[in-house]
Amino acid sequence: MKRHTAELKEKLIQTGVEEIKKHGIDKLSLRNVAKRCGVTHGTPYKHFDSKEGYLKIIFERLSHICSRELQNDIIPTEPARQQLAKMGYNFVTFAEAYPYIFEALFIKYPFNYLKIKDETIIADTDLPGFNDFKAIVLQLRQEESLTGSEAENLFHFWSFISGFAILVNSPIGDNFNQQTIRENIDSMLTTYIKGGKSS
Repeated sequence: MKRHTAELKEKLIQTGVEEIKKHGIDKLSLRNVAKRCGVTHGTPYKHFDSKEGYLKIIFERLSHICSRELQNDIIPTEPARQQLAKMGYNFVTFAEAYPYIFEALFIKYPFNYLKIKDETIIADTDLPGFNDFKAIVLQLRQEESLTGSEAENLFHFWSFISGFAILVNSPIGDNFNQQTIRENIDSMLTTYIKGGKSS
């Protein structure tokens, strides 16, 4: 019985993830998820207590997909600047490949599970995509002796790359190719590091 319960719970999660990938977070309905899984509309609440509890697990899964994409070609032994440049490029291509996941994580609900505490940003759930990004920014902060709080550094890099990803994947994005995307990210990093160094 426990195995069957665990399998059903996993099926409900995977179905929710697939629904978001195909149709977006705004179209996600627990009733539709239950129907697709062949169970009553009340069944998801037996496994997750509330829609909020269900969404929290869904966001964790979406963040794992994001993390996998962001880590593409990242070499941990490289300087943080090079890692962050690669991660920035990966972020833009992730937004293109998974537009609804990008929308859910970074446009619709980016701060539902994040909070500012002790001058940094922390996640109150398992969000590996954000945690990977944060680790590299903090490494860059140390390597380049950047000023400002951790939260300021994280917000600056995050706001640039999120905004840039939106632009590249908008109608004006036809003006960007792989090379110009990389050049813009590299230029932003150079400018920010130069302006953010302690004297």
